Amino acid sequence: MLDFDGPVCSVFAGLPAPGIAEQLRNTLRRLGVPVTAELEDDDDPLSIYRYSTNGGPAVVAAIHDALVAAELRAVETATPTPGAVDVIDAAHERGRRLAVVSNNAAAAVATYLRLHGLTGRVDYIAARRTPEPSLMKPSPHYLIEAAATLDVSIRTCALVGDSGTDAVAAKRAGAYAVGYANKSGKGEQLVAAGAAVVIDSMTTLATVVREARGTPYLPGSVEDN
Repeated sequence: MLDFDGPVCSVFAGLPAPGIAEQLRNTLRRLGVPVTAELEDDDDPLSIYRYSTNGGPAVVAAIHDALVAAELRAVETATPTPGAVDVIDAAHERGRRLAVVSNNAAAAVATYLRLHGLTGRVDYIAARRTPEPSLMKPSPHYLIEAAATLDVSIRTCALVGDSGTDAVAAKRAGAYAVGYANKSGKGEQLVAAGAAVVIDSMTTLATVVREARGTPYLPGSVEDN
């Protein structure tokens, strides 16, 4: 299981997240929802989406639709993460089931995979399809959905993610948490959040998948504890 923004690509490389966050804040204001000082300084569009629950279902739906539209624009200029395609290819070659498990919109993930010729190499996308912020990681919902759809035990799955919410979601679901430390100092944060092992290169993971016999072995996984 791969998180999307980080392990697969940099979603907002060409359409910066702060600008999208400001657009969503403006939508909240237009809908009559007060914006806190803390939210004014938050450049994460997903934070605005989570906050939209304060305005009720209609506001959540409006913010969700605006966010999906922005993500669909963003993936057109998203930058692929070095080694990510190699991981996907390695899993496909070895007959591994592979899912993208993301807090981003499922439509945006599907569009990115299509644009990069990866659609046939990913077995399932577990991501936002409806305006329900509570389903996003750190909730384990998308991980459980992916495992159930692919008919595999969640305890044989590993989620590769670059944020603490990924590690927490994996731990809650009963899956391995593999931290992708794509920035200096991030490894410690990922371990603190529950990552069983940390990598700093997706190419490293591709090598593990290709060389593993049976279930890919990740040093420091829950089986070692």
